[in-house]
Amino acid sequence: MMLQRRLGARRRMKQDFRLDSVKKVGILWDASFENDFQHLASLNRQLSEGGKTVEVFAWIPGKIVPDRLTGLSYMRFLRKSDLNWAFLPVSDDAKKFLETKHDLLIDINPSAIFQLSAIAALSSAPMKVGPDMNGEPENSPYDLMIKAPRPFSVAFFIEQAMYYLSLIGSPETRA
Repeated sequence: MMLQRRLGARRRMKQDFRLDSVKKVGILWDASFENDFQHLASLNRQLSEGGKTVEVFAWIPGKIVPDRLTGLSYMRFLRKSDLNWAFLPVSDDAKKFLETKHDLLIDINPSAIFQLSAIAALSSAPMKVGPDMNGEPENSPYDLMIKAPRPFSVAFFIEQAMYYLSLIGSPETRA
């Protein structure tokens, strides 16, 4: 209910999307699956080489951030202690992430963790990409949903997301 109230006050500017014009990319990641970090690092490298700045906001289910994730300048973390009583993120890092004008938001949240879904919904990014886990697009904050097989594969999701994002707005696919 609180999320719906906050969403009512937000307005997003819908605009044409072209991947090559994207400057800032925000990525939401469920770090519960730490083994998927290699795929996230590969995506970060690919986007950075394309001249895009990347900011990752990761959900850490425990109290301690894994050693291999600390020290990464492009990554911020969300823990249980950063949530209010309604499970909405209230930390400074969450506020900064939401205030940043991302051109593209990629939500890698296979477990549909509410905290990350709330940030995706509250984001004003003009293009939001996320997994289609329940087949209910009308209840989703995403502009592009990728149907992922079970069990969820981060590598497959990222590959498909980048493929379809590259098709959207390209001169070859314009009508």
